[in-house]
Parts: sequence; structure tokens; C-alpha cells
Amino acid sequence: MPVITSRFAALTVATAVLIGATICARAQQSAQESAQGSAQESQEQTAKGGEAFQQRLFGRPLGKNPIHVCFSRVYDGAHLAQHRQQNVRTMLLLVKGNLEENAPSYALRMGVTFRASGTHFESSGDCGAIHDADTGGTGIAHCGVDCDGGEIDVAIKDAKSVLVSIPEGARIWRAGSDDDSDHRKRFGADDKLFRLDRTALTQCLSLADDSKEKAAMRRER
Repeated sequence: MPVITSRFAALTVATAVLIGATICARAQQSAQESAQGSAQESQEQTAKGGEAFQQRLFGRPLGKNPIHVCFSRVYDGAHLAQHRQQNVRTMLLLVKGNLEENAPSYALRMGVTFRASGTHFESSGDCGAIHDADTGGTGIAHCGVDCDGGEIDVAIKDAKSVLVSIPEGARIWRAGSDDDSDHRKRFGADDKLFRLDRTALTQCLSLADDSKEKAAMRRER
């Protein structure tokens, strides 16, 4: 009788262990499926947000061929007199977008002049992600300037303008020069946030990479 009892007890323990393992496996599978579903839902939401951003910025979703949009601002003497810590006098912004391996790719080029000099400076970088705007808009493009040159954010304000944020300054260099020295110190204490207005692509031709891109921009008008 003790042997039978011992075997029965062992069988009971084994059965309990098997049931526990089955329950655990099912729970893990359920958790994995839930995580996969959440990830897929997040990707779908990100894709929808990206398409909404593209529609508002470029007027249409991205495709394989690059598309461009140009924004500009010229600050007059009266504005600069009221904002004595702002050194930027003019700013041009060219944003390019296209699909690379079915993933959206964004890049920007910026041209600036300062109140103390008519010298043209440039900056450029890639925008790696679109994030939800704090204001509930369609997103903000976070862009890193080449050679660890800081960050520039581009947020859509409305149908005619964008907000360009340069919170810590950004690396800039003399346009058309072999001297790539960093002139970011030219930004003043009030050179943090700029509202730029949409304008014709021809206004940004000076920021194009080469003659081929200039021709493509002219065809986009």
C-alpha cells in the first residue's frame, strides 16, 4: 500500500507540474501575441501619423522620387530692434522627402544670414523620426545636423508655415567655401525658434545639392 500511495503522490505532482507548465506556456504565448499586436498597432499609428505629416508638409504622400518644399523668412529692422538678442536676419529652409526601401526619409538644408554680416551660412542634416507634437498636431521632424552638429526640429504650424526650433544652436558653415569651420556661435540668445513661411521652390535653389536636383525642383513647381 505505501508503494501505491507513493506512486500516486508522484503522479499527482507530475500532473500538477505539467498543468502548471501548460498554463505558463499559454500565458507566455498570450503575452507575446499581445505584444506583437501592440507593436503592430503602434507601427500602424506611426505610419498614419507619418502620412498625415507628409500630406501637410509636401501636399502629398512620399514616393520613390524625392519631393521638396521651401520655407523662408526675412526679419526687418523693426523686428530686430525689438529682439536685440536675435542675430538671424534671414533664413531659408529646404526639406526633401522620399521613400527608401518603403520607409520615409527626410533631409533638410538651411541657409542663414546674420545682422552683423551679409555672409551666407548653411547647415544640413537627416531627419530620423516623426514624433507627435505636444500641441496635438501632425508631428515634428527631429533632425540631426551633420558631424554631430546639434539638432533642428521642424513642426508644422499651419498650411502656410512651419516652426523651426534650434534650442542649442546648430553647426553652420560658410556657403560655397572649402572652409568647414563651425560658426554656430553666431546664433544669439534669442535664436531658438523661428516661424518660416512657405514659398516657391525657386527661392531654395541655392540650397540644392547639384544641377540635377535644381532641375528636379524646377519641374516640381
